[in-house]
Amino acid sequence: MSTKLARLSRRMSHYRDPLALLDFAAADPALPWIPYQFLSLAMLPEYASMSGAERIRLSRVDFARLCAAGVWLEGLLMSRVSARGFIGAPLAEACILLQEVREEAGHSLMFLRMIERAGLSGVPLLGPTRLLTWIAQRLAPHQAEFWAMVYIGESVTNNFVGRVLRSCTSEAAICPLAHQVMALHHQEEGRHLAAAHALLEARIAGLGALRRHAFAALVRVLLRRFLEATLYPTPASLRSLGIVRADALAQRVRQSPERAALAKACAAPALAFMMRAGLIGETEVQ
Repeated sequence: MSTKLARLSRRMSHYRDPLALLDFAAADPALPWIPYQFLSLAMLPEYASMSGAERIRLSRVDFARLCAAGVWLEGLLMSRVSARGFIGAPLAEACILLQEVREEAGHSLMFLRMIERAGLSGVPLLGPTRLLTWIAQRLAPHQAEFWAMVYIGESVTNNFVGRVLRSCTSEAAICPLAHQVMALHHQEEGRHLAAAHALLEARIAGLGALRRHAFAALVRVLLRRFLEATLYPTPASLRSLGIVRADALAQRVRQSPERAALAKACAAPALAFMMRAGLIGETEVQ
């Protein structure tokens, strides 16, 4: 077992069930679930006319979208890494992957509970994910491309949550329960990113120039779709707020320079790492 993987395995050895740790009684209906400046409609004129209750409802929609993104991404990860039953996998990697599956399953249950509490079960919260899912299902854990995509996906949403948490001068700035969920996941996601980093590094040497070029082209397409799916509202989610012209409003958010700048900032650390690793060029980072 490599030193890095052994260290990660020790850090992940003591499992904590999120549902047992969260204080669901701490939910405060008078507070937003995400700070107002991070809400998807905050840059639009319509936001200024929203009531306090409507803004809180919007914060729950945007929070639930993060939860839905987590359930989707973690479901893909769990299904792909366990598809072969870990037969033939090096012991160090099998331990890390099983520990990740255990934690990701707990996160997904936590996210589903929060979506339910937001009253948004069954509402399409994510943008189109069919192509992203199709590609993810055709990548395998022994490939560098798989762990590169895992790293990018986990990093983007984790960076968004990190920005949210750093903006809260106190837990009272947002609903304490929402703060607990984000803080817990942010902490554990740091370990998962470290694991993806280590597993990717172990596979990069096997990538030839042709595969690196193909991956760089893939990133340009998929990253745009991923950001749209996870950081932008869907018409259905806006209609849950009673917004009539939801399609037009969702389109305006996608065209917003402010939201695009936030999405780019959330993706920047992962892209910078991919560039240092030689997987993408400066064109994809800019």
